Amino acid sequence: MKQPFSLDRKVIETLSEMVLSGAIEESYPLLGEGLSGKVYDYEGYAVKVFKENYSENDDDRVLNYMRGHSAFPTLYYKERQGRFLVVEKVSGHTLGEMVKAGGKLPDRYYWQLEKYAEDCYKKGIIPSDLHLNNMMVDQDNRIRIVDTGRFFFTRDSAQFKEKVERDLEILKYYCGFFSSSSWKKHRRHRRHYHYHSYLHSHSHSHSYSRSHSSSSHRRHRHHRHHHHFFSS
Repeated sequence: MKQPFSLDRKVIETLSEMVLSGAIEESYPLLGEGLSGKVYDYEGYAVKVFKENYSENDDDRVLNYMRGHSAFPTLYYKERQGRFLVVEKVSGHTLGEMVKAGGKLPDRYYWQLEKYAEDCYKKGIIPSDLHLNNMMVDQDNRIRIVDTGRFFFTRDSAQFKEKVERDLEILKYYCGFFSSSSWKKHRRHRRHYHYHSYLHSHSHSHSYSRSHSSSSHRRHRHHRHHHHFFSS
């Protein structure tokens, strides 16, 4: 098992210097890049370096609230100045990579995602911007959410209930969690969503268009095979 990140002062100072000078970009592999910053593989840990003046960097708040939850990587350290944070590195493949490879994703992945979204919702966290490239399947075959940069807190979760359900339905569609007949029927009701453009638009950024209509959303909700989101 990987040991927790050392909070030794010298380790922190060295890492801080590399981030400030840009040396981390030259010395360590890039794991991914999003709207808020870049993530590097630093000695087996994931170091997220935020872009200068980027305001949405509450990753540490979300990870602290969800500490111990199986979906989220462990937060080890956030620099006081807010330039970077260190989290558990998740090994595996993104859902985007798996979909591109042409494999059929098992339905249990979707039910995991739905449960994770509900867990966030109950804590007043809205899991905004869930998409195929910020979720991975780890070596234990669990879905892990590796970027929470655009999740946000609210005191009134209920006003975002439909948005969360709609986002989950969009994920279900692009992950292929429909039978072939349902897939064909659903395609007739699409609004501005195109499979290849969706994957392409998420290769390097963490956002997607939410122009999917609420009427289309209602039409295909009956394809779900398990409990409805927030049914309790």
